Amino acid sequence: MKAILFDLDGTLLPMDTEKFMKLYAKGITYAFRDFEEKDMIFKQIMSSVGVTVMDKLHKKNYDVFFEHFEANMPKAKNEYIPIFDEFYKGAFEMVKEATYVSEAMVEAVQILKSKGYMLVIATNPIFPMEANKARIRWAGLDIRDFDHVTSFESNHYCKPNLDFYHEVLNHVGFKPEEVMMVGNDVQEDMCIKALGSQTYLITDHMINRQSDKSSNVDYEGSYKSFLEYAKSLDSVI
Repeated sequence: MKAILFDLDGTLLPMDTEKFMKLYAKGITYAFRDFEEKDMIFKQIMSSVGVTVMDKLHKKNYDVFFEHFEANMPKAKNEYIPIFDEFYKGAFEMVKEATYVSEAMVEAVQILKSKGYMLVIATNPIFPMEANKARIRWAGLDIRDFDHVTSFESNHYCKPNLDFYHEVLNHVGFKPEEVMMVGNDVQEDMCIKALGSQTYLITDHMINRQSDKSSNVDYEGSYKSFLEYAKSLDSVI
């Protein structure tokens, strides 16, 4: 194993998802307060994200999202995009209240980095890079700790589409069997096992849409358990 792929929300960044969404909805609605259609914004974002997640064409997520968003809103996308950009650079910070730092995961990242593993944030690319930078910071980490971060602007697929993982692996130059995926979502994160990668399910804030855990899980445990696992790994330097 030479590289570790990390999910972000609920994995590196512990959060109260319900509170996160409520704060996000409040913040984005306020950001568009001068628009007559401000109360439509959050609902349309969620709809367009859903379309983006399901899209299987080789189009950037950014383009899929805004094509759908524009088709269902009264104005051209160029009138909305500057407001989104401003929001993610500023008022998005209010959503931090729904998150906290896991000292165990911060330490695990530093240990793995010191042991020579390539570290990748393989977050579902439905947020722009500006929002990724903020969430990495909220997690008590530095974006420079990671060799690659997936994003809304650069990726063409979303989890659980395995093409998302193919794209990540092609970018970093590793074979599936050379990486481990660490995440808290049974269906979205552990599915990479189908490609031959190892998996570690974080059980804090675990998301599982089925009645039992997937056979795709190689290892599982809490944030603290993952820290002990990171300590146990041999160096790849």
